[in-house]
Amino acid sequence: MRKYLMTRCPVCGSELRIRKYYCPECETEIEGNFYFSPLLNLDKKDFEFLCLFLKTRGNLSELAKIMGVSYPTIRVKFEEFLEKIGIEPQPEKPDERIPEILEMLEKGEITVDEAEKRIKEMRG
Repeated sequence: MRKYLMTRCPVCGSELRIRKYYCPECETEIEGNFYFSPLLNLDKKDFEFLCLFLKTRGNLSELAKIMGVSYPTIRVKFEEFLEKIGIEPQPEKPDERIPEILEMLEKGEITVDEAEKRIKEMRG
């Protein structure tokens, strides 16, 4: 039976670190203090989110539909996910918020006047 990589201590739940690598072919041993990729430390919920994100080829609108949430909600969830894996979010370009504003308008969350106001504010 194959043993899988443990990333958390089974006793206290703390993050584990690798101290030694070993090659069974040439018997090379490498010792040090190695860290796991943040992707290996994802919990089940975040792993499923990543799989859906990949399945939709990064299309947040499609991901929002699958998860049954609004586009603004999925944007926030995506930003939180990026933070969890250590990726700094890129600053938004003003025009990137237009689909979010239009979706809010379509769902009746904001009025036409409010949508116009937000778009004008974005464009300066």
